[in-house]
Amino acid sequence: MFFPLLYCSLWGGSVMNLGTQKHKDKYYDGIDNLDYPGCFAMTELHHGSNVQALQTTASFDPITDEFIIDTPNDGAIKWWIGNAAVHGKFATVFARLKLPTYDTKGVSDMGVHAFIVPIRDMKTHQPLLGIEIHDCGHKVGLNGVDNGALRFRSVRIPRDNLLNRFGDVSRDGKYKSSLPSANKRFAATLGELVGGRVGLAYSSVSVLKVAATIATRYSLLRQQFGPPNQPEVSILDYQSQQHKLMPMLASTYAFHFATTNLVEKYSEMKKTHDEELVADVHALSAGLKAYVTSYTAKSLSICREACGGHGYASVNRFGSLRNDHDIFQTFEGDNTVLLQQVAGDLLKQYQSKFKGGTFAVTWNYLRESMNTYLSQPNPVTARWEGEDHLRNPKFQLDAFRYRTSRLLQSVAVRLRKHSKSLGSFGAWNRCLNHLLTLAESHIESVILAKFIEAVESCPDPSSQVALKLVCDLYALDRIWNDIGTYRNVDYVAPNKAKAIHKLSEYLSFQVRNIATELVNAFDLPDHVTRAPIAMKSEAYSQYTQHVGF
Repeated sequence: MFFPLLYCSLWGGSVMNLGTQKHKDKYYDGIDNLDYPGCFAMTELHHGSNVQALQTTASFDPITDEFIIDTPNDGAIKWWIGNAAVHGKFATVFARLKLPTYDTKGVSDMGVHAFIVPIRDMKTHQPLLGIEIHDCGHKVGLNGVDNGALRFRSVRIPRDNLLNRFGDVSRDGKYKSSLPSANKRFAATLGELVGGRVGLAYSSVSVLKVAATIATRYSLLRQQFGPPNQPEVSILDYQSQQHKLMPMLASTYAFHFATTNLVEKYSEMKKTHDEELVADVHALSAGLKAYVTSYTAKSLSICREACGGHGYASVNRFGSLRNDHDIFQTFEGDNTVLLQQVAGDLLKQYQSKFKGGTFAVTWNYLRESMNTYLSQPNPVTARWEGEDHLRNPKFQLDAFRYRTSRLLQSVAVRLRKHSKSLGSFGAWNRCLNHLLTLAESHIESVILAKFIEAVESCPDPSSQVALKLVCDLYALDRIWNDIGTYRNVDYVAPNKAKAIHKLSEYLSFQVRNIATELVNAFDLPDHVTRAPIAMKSEAYSQYTQHVGF
């Protein structure tokens, strides 16, 4: 799972997406046939999320027509670089481009750029002159990935090794770019690396499918207690177990459709380079990566607990799944930082509305219905509690979008108020939790919309009925999860809130009745789940054989 991400998306992707034809001609075949194993060297010991503050330097020497790569201090050591400790022979190194100015200033800092730097000898595999490489040590998980640290001491590379799609340096040391500002060049550079986030969001759903399958199958198999003088019952017949696992199973389906749509959009973006689609994929990948990986991380612990003592056995995989997946919340963008990016984009779209601008594709619902969502709730519909109404996709989607719109409007007002006394940075920090809630609400709206589309387009009638049931559980469980917000603005009356809770519990029971079919539909063979307690047959015998009986 992780070698393609590190190798193809990051190392190979950086060369293909940030370089020009000369780089593709020189490196593509070697990357494709694994002759040029490489790594992606962005993160430093002192800086990860704040890429613009990276300290590694690339100084141009006009006499030799080379860049000199240097690590100026310990804080600038490249850290957590996947594929660097053992295997990598090249690195895409992100460094501050320094150009001579021939005046009293001496040098001009052109900001962070990407460079191809050979780090090991192609024949002996030894580190090249001026390059120091160390293993970052044992990690909580993913110890099959050789994360390393790199220090550069006056390492010289040809000028052509600058990945120059967005900015180039001429033979005489002059800088040129088609983009007008350093910020735009930086945004364009990072924007081309969005594939990693797409891959992580999709991979996280795969992990969740495995965990949900193991926990659901075990819960169906395991029997404990029962009515007097009657057989014991499956632990999934207990409402408490259904509450733990069935909404999670529904979320897994919701995430499947949302991330599949993201992958399709990303593929189309790479083909067409349509500007509107590019903006949409950037926003969606940041939000889904953050939301899905955080949800999966929490769910892995819930699944472990739901399987009791047997869930604690390493052979049943919850420990390794949890440890290996945990870093998903950090690499390719810290989740809290990514959610702030989503919130920031939402605020820009909100501001654009009042200037007569257009919304990006992902935020179309705000453009189309902002006034409706920001009006006072209808006191009549706020009391409707019939099942047909609560299971109506229009009610569900309207509720999700109403919450997002209210959060967006309220945080915009708060930011404006606090910025007068605290400045923009202080105001943002004062409202940060509000902003994160806004971003999560928006992503939930996007996820539900894609789930509803999938249900409505399902060609098989019986499958459509099952998917509708699962979709309804996802929607109502999410509404109930934040029922306080809806109650505070009178969007939902007390009787309706109770009806939502009651129906959510009933839908969990209904989903339990098709739980086997739902997890089997993931089509995960036993050699993929690899947990004895989740085997399709003879689970207990597989488990006892494992320990030696």
